[in-house]
Amino acid sequence: MEATLTLTHGASATAPARSELDWLKATCRRQALAIDALRVAVSQISDGARALKAENAELRAEAARLGEGRIERAPLADEPIPAGPDAAAAARGVVVRCLGGLVPPAVVEDAKLLVSELVTNSVRHSGVAEGDHVVVRVHRSVDTCRLEVEDPGCDGAIAPGSPDPIDGSGMGLYLVQTLSRRWGVIRAAGGPTLVWTQLPCAGEAA
Repeated sequence: MEATLTLTHGASATAPARSELDWLKATCRRQALAIDALRVAVSQISDGARALKAENAELRAEAARLGEGRIERAPLADEPIPAGPDAAAAARGVVVRCLGGLVPPAVVEDAKLLVSELVTNSVRHSGVAEGDHVVVRVHRSVDTCRLEVEDPGCDGAIAPGSPDPIDGSGMGLYLVQTLSRRWGVIRAAGGPTLVWTQLPCAGEAA
């Protein structure tokens, strides 16, 4: 009887110890899983923060690029022009009406050439359909003229190409790049596309 009691007493004494050890092991496993999950979450947050920082830097750079020399006053002209063979001539007429007498004749001639190239590029390469319009805007501040040409298209590359000296093609945007103080493109995914250019109003007429 005594041996049986001793055995029973011994078994009952080790059971709580094993139960506590199992509980500690389970707790450690849960903590390890929680730590792993936290590591993953921290890594994802860090990656997201880096991506957001890079995106913000790009947005700031784009905002700075677009905002350089921005003219906040209402445009002198905001005129829709039918996208056809006479569009460039009509755009030149808009420029003359807005800037003639306000800036030196040489500036007016440069502005006519610029708007003509931008409108021609829109009509030929933007994918505008017959009956569509391009919009010509003319802005002027104390020392800057800004021309904008907007079309409903979303096609066509807007960058200086390889000029062909034989037929004269490919020179338009090189000319824009040469005559402009700065220029750029604002394009939504499905259109419209706006190309703008700025040139100085140096030596303004009285």
